Amino acid sequence: MKLLDKSLCAYLADVRLGVILLLALGVVRFLMLPVFGIPYSSGTTYTSATILVFVLAFLYFVGASQKPGTSYRDMLGMSIALSLTVSIIIVVAIAIDDFGGIDTYYTDPDHGGGLNPFLHMTGHLVGVIPQSLIFWGLGSVILKLFGRKRQALAAG
Repeated sequence: MKLLDKSLCAYLADVRLGVILLLALGVVRFLMLPVFGIPYSSGTTYTSATILVFVLAFLYFVGASQKPGTSYRDMLGMSIALSLTVSIIIVVAIAIDDFGGIDTYYTDPDHGGGLNPFLHMTGHLVGVIPQSLIFWGLGSVILKLFGRKRQALAAG
């Protein structure tokens, strides 16, 4: 039995614009302190990858639930694609920050930056699993609610 209906690359293609937005936000977040001089406490809310990935997941789930043939496995695939994307961006930024000697939001000492860099990066990669499951739950609820509405409109 397959876990997903399509390949991970296909789900990444489905959320392509979201991947681009997450990458752009990741770059802006990386530059906020060293280039713009904006302290963590002032700028982190405006460059939150957590908020953006949640909004993107919600929007993609609502859109996918309107398409015929969308399954719960599709919701899981999109969840994994978004969660993995944001985690890889964060891990790369942490690596550049820690090993390149650049002080950025990704290793702020008060928010996990004081950890061993390998533990910090591993934590973000392991976090893909619970984040994907949480997003899958959200996507499943949205599919259940909007999918039922879609079926009722098609029948009536």
